Amino acid sequence: MSNESSPIVDGEDGGIIIIRQFGEREAVGTTATGEDIWRGNELTPAPTSTVEIPTPASVGEQMSVVSESVNDAEAGTGAQIVNIHYINATTGKREDESVTLNGTTPVPLADPKVRYVNDMHVLSVGSGGTSAGHIKIFKTDTVGLVYDMIYAGTNKSMVPNWMVPSDCDLILKGWHCEEAQGKRAAIRIRTTDMEGVISEGIFLFKDVAYLKQSASGMLELNDVIPPYSIVKVTAWAAITGAEVSCSWWGKLIPRH
Repeated sequence: MSNESSPIVDGEDGGIIIIRQFGEREAVGTTATGEDIWRGNELTPAPTSTVEIPTPASVGEQMSVVSESVNDAEAGTGAQIVNIHYINATTGKREDESVTLNGTTPVPLADPKVRYVNDMHVLSVGSGGTSAGHIKIFKTDTVGLVYDMIYAGTNKSMVPNWMVPSDCDLILKGWHCEEAQGKRAAIRIRTTDMEGVISEGIFLFKDVAYLKQSASGMLELNDVIPPYSIVKVTAWAAITGAEVSCSWWGKLIPRH
């Protein structure tokens, strides 16, 4: 079982896992409903939605992984194997699966019941050392429904969206955000719950920072996020062209 890039905390914490997620977006627009922090607006072809990352069906979906470069393949110079971290729809628990890329030809995951993609990273590369093209995971046979991506020239997803597994609570401890182009933006961390009750498909604010070519610093939180709630960060820009980055962290605590 995967814990993303997060180590288990030993000793007194007794199996608590530290979760850290982060993301970035260039050329943030002035969409009235905000724009999720990810680089989906740079994918080709463009996803059905570049401003809001879609949520897969709760019963799970068959998903596939593909690159925009032929060099991301088993014998290629770019990324060769990618590890997908996800929530299984049947159990609600965290799982991971390694996928050997085949360039611009999609490769399906063996698990046909992916409920949510939490992260993805490269396990093996060729001489180039990083992915040659953008790598994305999408609903099989519906290429416009993109759920996560690895930006070209990197080896890990920079998408902060994350679903809490069925057997844990997430104690959301803090977050950080920044705007780099002097274009004022309201940046908000959101989840699909309020006071422990899931509001499926409705993202509710947990905190907000207004920034203009500045950084928030680490902002403290202490929210208990229940199973199946989704954490994400979204920006509302006053002027087109804002550049936003963000991160958040929390403690994943097993339910007994």
